Amino acid sequence: MVLMKKFFKSKDDDYENMSVITGSMRLVLKGLHKGMIPHDNYTEEQIIDFCRSLIENQAPDGSWPVYKDEYAGSISEEDKIDFLYFPTQIACAVLASVKQKFPSASKLGNLDEALVAGLKFSVSRNLEGFGFNSPFQKLESLHIFIEGSVVELLNSDPRICPPCYNRLIEIKEELLETIKKGETVMEYGGDYREQYEQVLKGLENI
Repeated sequence: MVLMKKFFKSKDDDYENMSVITGSMRLVLKGLHKGMIPHDNYTEEQIIDFCRSLIENQAPDGSWPVYKDEYAGSISEEDKIDFLYFPTQIACAVLASVKQKFPSASKLGNLDEALVAGLKFSVSRNLEGFGFNSPFQKLESLHIFIEGSVVELLNSDPRICPPCYNRLIEIKEELLETIKKGETVMEYGGDYREQYEQVLKGLENI
């Protein structure tokens, strides 16, 4: 899987293709988070160009679905987490990271507007997942925001997106209660206490 250099949607409704697109976006975010990019083969200018393609291809509702518009009606609620909400959250996290790390982000027109609209859409279902995977998907959404320094951005100015800022505060309290009650075992098995604690560490300053 390669780092995405321009945002695009799947040409068909193949779930594997859509997963590759989401995964490629996530690699960009992880590269930014770990300081692995920019480098000679993925320069700062290319990062800015990728962000520009995100802004230019954002849906009117603030989202970044990786499926074509004509498939929107056939995507299940569960699959929307993977192919609508996760890509939108990743796009927001990338934009937030670039905004805070690179002065050249000032070249991006409508960056703030795109970020605000994306964050509002991201919390339109309260950062909850779907079905029995919901707790794990919720943790994944929070990891995405933490990797993109969305928490730091909102801490610097909660007015950027009050619904997102307030929901993160609520989730922090929910996670603290979950750990206190020892309810960290997922329905399908496995104790995720360590993951809960990692997320709480990322939210500790909010």
